[in-house]
Amino acid sequence: MAEFSREEVQRRYQRGERLDRADLREVDLSHMVLERAELRRADLEGANLQGTRLTSANLRNASLREAYLVAADLREANLENADLEGARLESADLRGANLARACLEGANLTGARLVGAQLGYAQLESASLGAVDLTGAILIHADLAHAYLGGACLSGAQLVNANLSNANLEEADLRDAELTGADLTGANLHGAKSSNGALRSGRSPSGGASNGHRPDLSRYFGRGDVLRGATLRFDSGCRVEVESLFEHCVIELGEGTELLVGSTGVLSDCKVIGRGTLVIAGKFYERDSPGIVGPLQVVVNTGGCLVAEVEQAAEATRFSFEPGCNLRVRIRDSRAHARVNERGGMS
Repeated sequence: MAEFSREEVQRRYQRGERLDRADLREVDLSHMVLERAELRRADLEGANLQGTRLTSANLRNASLREAYLVAADLREANLENADLEGARLESADLRGANLARACLEGANLTGARLVGAQLGYAQLESASLGAVDLTGAILIHADLAHAYLGGACLSGAQLVNANLSNANLEEADLRDAELTGADLTGANLHGAKSSNGALRSGRSPSGGASNGHRPDLSRYFGRGDVLRGATLRFDSGCRVEVESLFEHCVIELGEGTELLVGSTGVLSDCKVIGRGTLVIAGKFYERDSPGIVGPLQVVVNTGGCLVAEVEQAAEATRFSFEPGCNLRVRIRDSRAHARVNERGGMS
């Protein structure tokens, strides 16, 4: 049984008393005014806080597991290290709130406002963030694996080293978002907007899936996008087209995956690993040798540029160098340890 009733909480708050560590489990505190309340380490598990005004409240390390916070006012609230697993936060106002290292696994934040919120290292795995406004939010190292972010606004958000693997970002706004080191493995980017067009999955502008690749496993990185320090893994049978700049990235290709570096695409100081096909119409520069490991096929189109060492797999790699491409290639035969050097352009 809870330590305090709704009435006792109201009396203590009006007298300016602290409610740190208070046992308020399942108490109905809906629509109350608790602005700047001291609720550090309070137990509010299952509490009803619908429409409650908690502006600038101190809820650091509080337990709000499965609490009902629909339409609650949490502007500038301190929720650092708070436990909000499974909480209901639909349409809640969390603008400027501090949610650093908070646990929001499985929480529902549909339609919530989190403009400028601090979510560094927050746990948001499998959270519902549909149509949420995260403009300018800090999500550095946040875990958003399997989260739903359909239609979310992440414009200007800091997603450095965030885990977005298998997240649904369909129709999300990622313009001016910082994605350095972010893991987008398996993410649904269909219709997602970047600074210069759409960062999307599904059919790419160059004609969509081909050569037996499934449209739902296609990925397209558009012109003007910049990705730094990321590790990207693509499933077997996927088709990936890059027309943007990748720097210091590691790209892992599943069996039969096709990676096309388009005419405006640049892979600088990158590494490609796996039994896929690499087609270069733009530029590829390795950082550490070998820059390409175990490919099924390497094709350099006319005007393309490849500066790298290629390590063949047990089954020899097929090479195709079109007239007019530019090469500085070392081919390592993993079976015979042979070396073949080719330098300069082909005509």
